[in-house]
Amino acid sequence: MANTSGQVLESVRSLIHTRRTEKVLASHKSSPALAQPRLKAYESVIQQSLLDSGMAPFHYDRRIDGIAEPWRAHALMQPAARSLASFLTDSMGVTSKEPLLLGACAALALITWLPESDDHTEDHDLSAVKRRRRDEEHLAATGAMVQNFLLLLTAEGLGTYWSSGGVLGESDVFGHLGISPRERLIAAIFIAAPEQADLPATRKPGAHRDKRSDRWIRWCSDPSTLV
Repeated sequence: MANTSGQVLESVRSLIHTRRTEKVLASHKSSPALAQPRLKAYESVIQQSLLDSGMAPFHYDRRIDGIAEPWRAHALMQPAARSLASFLTDSMGVTSKEPLLLGACAALALITWLPESDDHTEDHDLSAVKRRRRDEEHLAATGAMVQNFLLLLTAEGLGTYWSSGGVLGESDVFGHLGISPRERLIAAIFIAAPEQADLPATRKPGAHRDKRSDRWIRWCSDPSTLV
């Protein structure tokens, strides 16, 4: 049993250190599309990964549409992602990197959360301070869910890039995708398939991989033992 636990621990540690951020940018008009059977297989992987990611802890029942979780996930496979890229360029005149990120990905998952600080339809007995504190809990919980998702996709051999989303969090995009205006975008997860490794594209590694340290860890002693 101890050996099995040790193997699990090492697997989890390895997975955490294996995860990499890689931005892949390419035009959706020139990059090849994935075959339909592969897309269906990846769709199943993403669906299961989202379900498993939802085991992240959260503090308060958000109680919207009968759903307790404070987060929502909106998933787009490659055809829908490319359609969104066209919408951004043709209908919104977007010239930033989002259309190129959409053009290069196999799938996109938009992870949102539901704040209470701007919700005036329920829990009127909560003060503004309590609403803000609940929002901090909701946001932290959603971040934990996103990390779960990234690790699971890494374990499945899929590449990921956690973007703040930029224009993808704007009301025009939410309206286009049918996302409730009550939600706020915390993560646009661009997902790359292994067979896209040779895709003619611009690839940029994460900006902070080589800036890691342990200096942010501080142990607090029992004050009664301090001289």
